[in-house]
Order: sequence, then C-alpha cells, then structure tokens
Amino acid sequence: SLSPHGFASPYSALSHELLSSPKTLSQEYYLLLGKLHMATGELAEAESYVRQATVLNHTNPAAWALLGHILYLGNEMTGARDHYERTLSYQEPAPDTHSIRLRLASIYLQLQQYGAAKNMFLLACRDSPSCITWLGVGISCYRLGELKESEQALAEANILNNTDPEVWGYLSMVCLKTARKLEAEQSYKYAVRVGLKDEELLSEIRNTQREVGFGDAGF
Repeated sequence: SLSPHGFASPYSALSHELLSSPKTLSQEYYLLLGKLHMATGELAEAESYVRQATVLNHTNPAAWALLGHILYLGNEMTGARDHYERTLSYQEPAPDTHSIRLRLASIYLQLQQYGAAKNMFLLACRDSPSCITWLGVGISCYRLGELKESEQALAEANILNNTDPEVWGYLSMVCLKTARKLEAEQSYKYAVRVGLKDEELLSEIRNTQREVGFGDAGF
C-alpha cells in the first residue's frame, strides 16, 4: 500500500515479512515495530511489541532501553526508571548509555531521589562533562543541602555555558542560603536577563528571597 506521499508504508513491508515467516520472528522485528509505533505516538502498541521482544531475549539492554523510552514518553516515571536501571545493569553497554544516564538522573530528580540523581549525574560528568551534567549535580547537591558542593558544580556548569538561566537561578539560591546579598542579587538579575522562564524555579527563588529578606535588587 502507498501512503499519500507515494512511499510504501513501513508497516505493510514489515507485516508482509512477519506473515510470511511466523516461525522465525526475531527480536529485531518486534523492536522495529515498537520503534515505529513509538514514532507515531501509539505507545500502548509500542510497549506491547517491545515486551514481546524482551520475552525472546531478556538480556538485551537495547530492548529495556526502548521500553524505558516508551514509558518515559507516557509519563510513567517509575516504570521508566526501573527499565533504565535494568538497561545500565548489564555488562554489555546499551546504545547511547550517556543519554540514558542523563534521562535516568532527571527522573531521579523528579522522583526526589536526590542522592541517586547526584551519583548518576556525576557518572555522566565522568563520561562527557557538559553544562547539563554539572547543572544536574548542582541541583541534586542543592536539594541535599550540600551547598558548597552545589556551588562548585554550578561553577563548573557556568564555565561550560555562562548563559544558562537555570545555572544562574540555582547560584542565586545558593547565595541566598549562604547570606551573600550582593551575589544573590547579581545572580538573580542575570538569570532573568538570560531568560529564566521556569515558573516553578522563579517562584522558589522569590519565596526564598522573601524568607531571607534580600536577593532582589527591587527589595
């Protein structure tokens, strides 16, 4: 069958292959079907195919990673976390281990597992340091109350990208918590100037400013 754009449907080619050799269905076919359904937003179907793939081979990290991606897209964070953890538990490296570590670390942050988030972001820093990896360490340490470590990590992030609004936002909060009025004000001002739009973070900064009585030059 042809799509409106004149190309043969990928489903039809795969379906023909699957029907013609039902006894030799391989894990790769199920994974490919899972990817196709994930790409079109059909997450339940995608999950079903990938789970069938894991039955055929339950030690393939690529299959568990794909299952993690599907659950992540469906906002099922606990399930996604479990599958990403399983992906990283195998000796054979998963495809794109670095991005899986980053995503797992961000899930830990969302689930308020700050110690696990810190460790995973540090692993990502070891692999491929970036503003994002160091910011993750900085946020995790801030949430753990490790303000000195948080500031050091945020400083590393700032070296790699000195116009990231979140970095400046968290630096401002560290300065608020450590009673450094001028630095808190300057960091906050710069966070806004470079486009801090995260309403939750902005609200938290403003609440902390009110608590300590400084941090916004407008006070």
